[in-house]
Amino acid sequence: MRTLQAIKDCRTAKLGGHKSQCGCCDHEQISYNSCRNRHCPKCQATNRERWIAGREAELLPVPYYHIVFTLPDSLNPLALKQPVQVYNALFKAAWLTIQQFASDPKYLNAKTGMTSILHTWGQQLSLHPHLHCIVPAGGVKDDAWKYVEQKGKVSSRKGNYLYPKCALSKVFRAIYMRELRKNVTVPQDIAKKLFNRDWVVYAKQPFKTPETVIEYLGRYTHSPRWIIKVVA
Repeated sequence: MRTLQAIKDCRTAKLGGHKSQCGCCDHEQISYNSCRNRHCPKCQATNRERWIAGREAELLPVPYYHIVFTLPDSLNPLALKQPVQVYNALFKAAWLTIQQFASDPKYLNAKTGMTSILHTWGQQLSLHPHLHCIVPAGGVKDDAWKYVEQKGKVSSRKGNYLYPKCALSKVFRAIYMRELRKNVTVPQDIAKKLFNRDWVVYAKQPFKTPETVIEYLGRYTHSPRWIIKVVA
């Protein structure tokens, strides 16, 4: 109720304001204060535009790929009871997986970076933890920027992709379970289900331009349902 009231009162006389006056014509204009609530679409829209402008200056002149790491629903009970441990392991496992493939001579053979965004539910508002990762097709090698030579692999059915998703899935499953078990006791029945099924890692088509990456992220960066990490 406090959040709804804050959104209702945002930029109205209830929150006070300030008056600006033109030095030439004496025209006066009243500007009301914002609520600054993180759920408010008015306040977050302004913050989002600032964030987008700042990130555009950091873009690299390489294609960017969209990779999604999804946790199996067998982990949902643990995600509800120990969300910090489950989601921290998800961030770390995804990053270690990308690092492993990027350092492989068959692919990039360099140190890369990644921007990752955690989404904890699906379109039907059911618990569905998954991590959206924006990965550049380039990296640092011998203190110099190296463009990925093969410019992504090509599949006749799926188009371009940076790393093969079947291999990503297997490596991600092994790394995630290792990281999760460092802080969480995984029941044997759940562990058995997790190792007996294929995990989902979705490798999407590359973005058309680096600016498209920022526009995509900008829709979610200042929404309360997302957590963002940038690693390099």
